[in-house]
Amino acid sequence: MKKIIVIPAAGKGSRLNSDLPKIFTTVYQSKSIFDLILDQGTSHADEIILLLSPSGQDYFDSHIALDAPENLHVWVQESATGMFDAMNQVFGTLLNRQEDFQLIVQWGDQPFCDAELHQTLFSDLEKYQVSVPLVWVSSPYVQFKLGSPLAVWESREGEKCDAFGFKDMGIFAFTRESIESAWPLFKINAPFGKVTGERNFVKFFETVQQKSAIFWRLDQPYYKSIGINTPEELNEANLFLRQKDQIH
Repeated sequence: MKKIIVIPAAGKGSRLNSDLPKIFTTVYQSKSIFDLILDQGTSHADEIILLLSPSGQDYFDSHIALDAPENLHVWVQESATGMFDAMNQVFGTLLNRQEDFQLIVQWGDQPFCDAELHQTLFSDLEKYQVSVPLVWVSSPYVQFKLGSPLAVWESREGEKCDAFGFKDMGIFAFTRESIESAWPLFKINAPFGKVTGERNFVKFFETVQQKSAIFWRLDQPYYKSIGINTPEELNEANLFLRQKDQIH
């Protein structure tokens, strides 16, 4: 069984006031989001796929490629048109390989999803077809309203999330079978956002639940869910790492 981690990271760092691709933004003591992800090690995965924009690939080739792990491969998303298109490219390519796999998808702005969590999710896939870690927060901007049927609400699309609720951690685990059974149906029926006009990947789980058993993992600490999209989130991540250093 091949264990694969995919990191979609074709986004720009414009909201972070950076000219670099977002994943190469410096967070703390010259370490970028990418560095923090790699600090967790790569030996627990057979293959790591980094999905970059063309400019991101240029930066990678110029500054990183010589020291990159052998099991890390760069794929290119020609147009950064959102996570639906990124995952359509990833899923389509992997399903064409004709090999069985377990897949972890980790957004390229999530530097604290560590090797321990990766290994936990791969273990979950021995029992379940899909594993999704959630954390309980105030004012979630994406809310997983658990129940039957599942509802996924997005505040950026004008959907009113609750004052408190479960949000995802930017990391998801799938068996090949779960993708094969749900993605073709979602591609046909994926709704367009009322505000952005984009088809949003997180809505996929409403379709997944119709086809596969989802394990909702609720035991992870909040800090592992910290994503970096805005200056405020960058400051939060920097503060967390500074405080962590004080402990050690």
